Amino acid sequence: MIQINPLLSIVNQLLQRETLKIADYAQAIRDARQMLNEAFQAGENVLLLLQQHADFIDAVLQHLWNASRISSQRATLVAVGGYGRRELHPASDVDLMVLLTENPQAECNERLSAFITLLWDIGLDVGHSVRTLDECLEAASNDLTIITNLIESRYVTGNENLYRALQDAISPEQMWDSRAFFMAKLEEQQKRHLRFGDSSHRVEPNLKEGRGGLRDIQTISWVTLREYGTFSLQELYAKRLLEYDEFETLRAGREFLWSIRFVLHGLAKRKEDRLLFDYQRTLAHRFGYTDDTNNAAVEAFMQRYYRTITDLERLSEMLMGIFREKILTLTPPAPEMLGEWYQKRGTLISVNSPDVFVIYPTALLEIFLLLQMTPGVTGLIPDTIRLIRHNLHRIDAGFRQQIRHRQLFIQMLRQPKGITFVMRLMNRYGLLAAYIPAFSNIVGRMQYDLFHMYTVDEHTLFVLRNLRRYSTPQGAQELPLCSEVFRTLRNPELLYLAGLFHDIAKGRNGDHSELGAVDAFNFCREHGLDLHDASLVSWLVRNHLLMSMTAQRKDISDPAVVHEFAEHVTSQSRLDGLFLLTVADIRGTNHQLWNGWKQSLLHELYHSTRNLLRNRSSISRESALLIEEKRQAALEQLVAEGFQDKSCYQLWAQFGGDYHLQHSVESVIWHTRHILRQSKENPTLIQIRRTISGSSNVIFIYTHDQDDLFTRVVSSMEQLNLTIVQARLVSTTDGHDLYTLHILGSDNQLIDASEQQYILDTLHNNLEHTKALRHTHRKPRILRNFTVPTRIVFSQQKDKCLTLLEINARDMPGLLSRLGEAMDGLGIRVHNARINTLGEQAQDIFYVTTRNNEMITDEAQQAKIREVLEKALQVD
Repeated sequence: MIQINPLLSIVNQLLQRETLKIADYAQAIRDARQMLNEAFQAGENVLLLLQQHADFIDAVLQHLWNASRISSQRATLVAVGGYGRRELHPASDVDLMVLLTENPQAECNERLSAFITLLWDIGLDVGHSVRTLDECLEAASNDLTIITNLIESRYVTGNENLYRALQDAISPEQMWDSRAFFMAKLEEQQKRHLRFGDSSHRVEPNLKEGRGGLRDIQTISWVTLREYGTFSLQELYAKRLLEYDEFETLRAGREFLWSIRFVLHGLAKRKEDRLLFDYQRTLAHRFGYTDDTNNAAVEAFMQRYYRTITDLERLSEMLMGIFREKILTLTPPAPEMLGEWYQKRGTLISVNSPDVFVIYPTALLEIFLLLQMTPGVTGLIPDTIRLIRHNLHRIDAGFRQQIRHRQLFIQMLRQPKGITFVMRLMNRYGLLAAYIPAFSNIVGRMQYDLFHMYTVDEHTLFVLRNLRRYSTPQGAQELPLCSEVFRTLRNPELLYLAGLFHDIAKGRNGDHSELGAVDAFNFCREHGLDLHDASLVSWLVRNHLLMSMTAQRKDISDPAVVHEFAEHVTSQSRLDGLFLLTVADIRGTNHQLWNGWKQSLLHELYHSTRNLLRNRSSISRESALLIEEKRQAALEQLVAEGFQDKSCYQLWAQFGGDYHLQHSVESVIWHTRHILRQSKENPTLIQIRRTISGSSNVIFIYTHDQDDLFTRVVSSMEQLNLTIVQARLVSTTDGHDLYTLHILGSDNQLIDASEQQYILDTLHNNLEHTKALRHTHRKPRILRNFTVPTRIVFSQQKDKCLTLLEINARDMPGLLSRLGEAMDGLGIRVHNARINTLGEQAQDIFYVTTRNNEMITDEAQQAKIREVLEKALQVD
C-alpha cells in the first residue's frame, strides 16, 4: 500500500499560485516542518517522517531547478549525505552536488549561483559542490569522504543519464572495491572513536559521532552497500549476517536515536547532535519520563539512551568483525586448538562448536581468562560474541555459587595483564551484570551533575584501569609515588575488587558507600577470601571518599586533622589501599578534576599519616616538635642569606603560634625574606612563585589590615580568571595581614611566567584602589541547567577560637567576591579558607571570627549571617 505524503500537498498548494515570492517558499518550508512535528508528536514512525521530509524538499528543488532555466541536458542535481539517504531531519543540512557534463560557461555559473542563493533565501541550510563528471571521478578515486557521498547519493532532477553514468563509473569494479573501501572505513571509524574520547558514555554524549552512534550504523550501511549493493539493514538479516533479534535491536536502536535527534533539532532550532544538559530534562519529558524527584526522569531517560548505545556498540563491533572475516580474509587462517573447548583463529579466539556454552557453561567465564593468558590475541570472533549473548541466561544463582566459577573470576583479577581489557568486554557483552547482579543497576546509569563525566559503569572501569596502570612503566612515570606504594601491596586483586565495588550501590536508596561495602564483603567471602582480606575490601569501599574529603575540605596542616584521619585509617595497609583508590577514583571521574594541587594534597596527607602511624605520638607533642623543626630549617637558610635570627624570631612572633604549622618551610623562608627586606615606603608587598613540587602557583600579599581586604583579593582573582584552591590568612599583632594563596590558571594549569608581572600589577592596582570593585562574568551555559540549594553550616573549633563556616552552593561567576562583600558587611574576619568546586557545586570552608576575633556562637547572629549570605548567592 502506497502511503500518500501529506507534505506534498503544501507544495501543490504553493505551485497553484500565479506569482510566487521568496517569502511564500519560506512559509511553505515552515509549514512542512510544523506538520512534521505534529505528526511526530502524534506517534508517527520517525523513518517515514524523515523520508517524507526528503521527498518534500525534492519537490521544492525540482520546481526551483526548472524555474532557474539551468540546462537539464548539461547538469544534474544530486542529493548527498543524509538527504541522499532520505534521512532528512528537520534542521539538517540539505547537501547537494551539481554534476555537469563540462566546465560551466559564465551564464551557467550565474544561474547556478542564483539557484544556490535562492535556496538559502527561502530558509534551507545548503551544503553544495559543483563538479564535472571527470572532476567527480578523479576526486572520488582519491577521497574516502567523496566516494562515500557518491555511493549513497540520489538523483533529484536534471540529466538522469549523466547521473547513471556517474553510478556506473564509481561501481566497485571501477574504483574502491569492497575490500579497499572496508579497510578505509574501519580506519576512519577507529580514528573517529578516539577523537570523540573512545567512549559513548559521557554525560553530554554525541549521538551521531560517538561509539555506537548513528555514524557507526551508517558505516555498517555503507559497507553493506559496497559489498552487497543495497543500503538496507534488512539485507544483513537476509544474508544471515544478523539474526532476527539482532536486526530488530539494530533497527529499534537506530529509530530511537533518530527520534532523539528529531526532537533535538526542534529544541535547538538548528542542527544538533549533542545531548547537552540544556536539553536532557525536556527530552526526558518528551519520551515519557516525568518524575523530576532527584533528577529521576533525566537519569532514567539517559540510562535508556546509554543502554541502547551499548547494544548498538556491541552489534557494530560484531558486524565489523563479520565484515572483516568475509571481506578481508581471503584464506581463513588454520585454527589452532586451545584445549578442549577453544581455538585460536588468527588474533581471535572462538569456541570450537556452537553448543559449547550449553554443554560446558563454565566457558562463559573461562574464555575471558583465556583471552588474558594467550599471547597475541585481540578479542573474540563475532559468532562467539553472539553465542555468549544467547547464553547469558545460564549465569544464574546456581552458576554463581559454583566454586570453579568463583575461582575463575578471582583468577582474572590476579593476571599480570589484560584485566581492564577483559572487564570492558565482559561489561559490553553483559557478563559483568550477569555475574554480579548488583552491577546491572549501574550499567548506563548517569548522574545528572558536572562532577561525574561518565556513567557509573564506565567510571568504574576507568577506575579499574587507573589502578592497573600503577603497575606499568607508564604509570610509574605519571604517578611515581602511587607506583611505589602499589609495588608494596600484598594482594593487588583486593584493590581491584574495591575499585569494582566502590560505586556499585549508586542509584539505590541509602548511602552507596555503606551498601556497597556490604556487597563487597559478601562477594569476597563467597569467593574464598579470608575474613581479613574481605574486611579490607569492604572498608575501602565504605571509606573510598574519606581521603579526598579530608585532603580537600580540611586543614591537613593541623596535626589534629591528621590524627583524626589516622585514627580512622588505623593501619598502613588501609592507608595504602585508600590512597591508591582515591587517586584512581578522582582521575576516573572527570579528567578536569585532577591537577598538581590535588596530587600534592593527597601526597601530603599520605606522608603525614604514614609517619603518624609509625610514631603514634601525641598531638601536642608532635605540634611543638614540628613547629621547632620548621623554625630551625627556615632559620638555617635565612641566616645563610645574611638575616639575623633575632629579626626572624621577632617577625614570627607577630604571626601567632599556628603560622609555622600552616605553612611549609619554603613559604616561611619566602615570606620572611621579602618582609624583612620590605621598604617602609611600600605599604603593600606582593610576590608570586611556583611551589617546588610544581603543584600550584603561590601568591603572598602583606599589607596593612583593612576590612574589605578579602573581598578585594578574591575579586582580583576572579578578574584575572585565576582559581584559588587554598587561602591561608594571618593577622599580625602589628596591624598587618598576610595572605598566602595557592592558585591555578585557566583549566587548572600553572601560570606562565610571562603572565606573572601582569598579575602583580593588577593586584597592586586593585588593593590600592579607594573602593573594591565587583567584576562581573558571564555565567557559563552549562551551569544554567543545575539547581543546587544553598546550605550554610556553622561549627566551632574551640581550641583555636575559630568558627568554621561551611558553604555549599551552586558555583557561579563572582561567587567568592559575593561572599566576601557580604562578610565584610557583616563584620566577619576570614582567617583561613578551603576553596573547592565539584562540578556545578561549590563547597567552601571559611575559618572566621568577628572583627574583635571572637567566635560566632550566638544562634541569632548565625541566622542573620545565613540570611545575608543566602541573599548574596541568589542568581542575578
